[in-house]
Amino acid sequence: MKVLIAYYSKSGGTEKLAEALEKEFRSRGHAVDIERIKSAKEHSFLGWWHLRMVKSDCDIQPPKINDVSQYDVVCIGSPNWTRLSLPVARYLREVKGLKYKNIGFFASTAAWPQIEWYILSAYLLDLTFAGVVNKRGGRIIDSILLSSVFKKWSWASDYGRKVIKNFCDKLENPIPSLKKYFLEEREIENSRLLVVILSIILLSSLLLQIFTWLIGKEFLTWSEYFYLFLIEFIAYFAMLTILTGRFFAFLGKYLASLALIAGLTIAILFLTPTLGRPIIFGYILIFILFSFFRDPKSILFTAGLVVLAYFYLFFNYPSEGILLPYLDLPFIVSSAAIVGFVAKNLQDHYLNLLGAQEETEIAKAALEVRVLARTRELKVLSESLEEQVKERTKKLEEKMAELERFNKLSVGRELKMIELKEEIKDLEKELGNSKVKNQKNNKT
Repeated sequence: MKVLIAYYSKSGGTEKLAEALEKEFRSRGHAVDIERIKSAKEHSFLGWWHLRMVKSDCDIQPPKINDVSQYDVVCIGSPNWTRLSLPVARYLREVKGLKYKNIGFFASTAAWPQIEWYILSAYLLDLTFAGVVNKRGGRIIDSILLSSVFKKWSWASDYGRKVIKNFCDKLENPIPSLKKYFLEEREIENSRLLVVILSIILLSSLLLQIFTWLIGKEFLTWSEYFYLFLIEFIAYFAMLTILTGRFFAFLGKYLASLALIAGLTIAILFLTPTLGRPIIFGYILIFILFSFFRDPKSILFTAGLVVLAYFYLFFNYPSEGILLPYLDLPFIVSSAAIVGFVAKNLQDHYLNLLGAQEETEIAKAALEVRVLARTRELKVLSESLEEQVKERTKKLEEKMAELERFNKLSVGRELKMIELKEEIKDLEKELGNSKVKNQKNNKT
């Protein structure tokens, strides 16, 4: 397997992590190339912060490897800037060959990695990286985050070596099913969205509680607010844990559904009788929110929780005449059925598209294999023909040499014959002259 490790490092933490990954891949017998991403101009911490806030872009030095299509796996490294570092973001936008490429992401951070996830820092880093890579058509297999300050969670610790090993294991294994991969990625994206929603709810509710407490017009007491905050925070914490490990991503929707409905139900009880009849529409809004995930199962689960929550409210709501089951329950069930029907159709359409895409890519991969095999055959045939031409040329040259030698012998023989004939003529002439002289001498 051929691996490219491309990274940007300012203080050296990401560089050490890249070296650890290189060592691990080489120990497994893989060929590894390194690309250190360098900015055209290096800045201080404040300089990078200002550039990120104002321009959100930077220039980088031309990379040595600007086309990654020849690699089986591409590992991208960046320090944690509560988002993707600007040099790495620029590199990903410029480099060629990322489409359909298996990609791993590694990052270094100053704090404890788990804490970074739960304060949304690492989440935003992962979110910005995924946004750039998905836009270029790459496929994120796994991501890791290790500390460059705390040795217990650094690349050189037992924890770090275990994380690096698991990271390389996942990158070594090919994607078994494109359809399954895309569905898992969609679940992760949905979990990201729900984490953002829950974080907004937690932060905005806390600010609202503080503000109303300061002006003396609080809707909830601090003890009541604590129950609501605890429910949402537990769900938020669990979903971030799922995102960190990239496992059981499908549970994110169910956790969020449980947290939102439980929070809304308790809030309705605490705010009685302030809300009145409009409380039912809060549950409908949750249905509408979950319709964007195109998952009928989560909507059915949400509908079941809503019905249970409604009966709990009905038996515990202090004001009479507010909750009317003969009106509310048909409205809730029909709303869930409509939203579920729409979600089912959207999901079927999405699955059909994924199936078609998977078939197309399988056919494309098969065609590429055939083209490669045919190219090799033609190359072998070409080399064989060249050898045959060389062999026949050599034989022809040998025959030409023999003919030339024969020609030389033949020409020499002819010349010798001509020379002998001339000698014979001369001898005959001399013999004739000798006879004439002898006759003259006899007469005299």
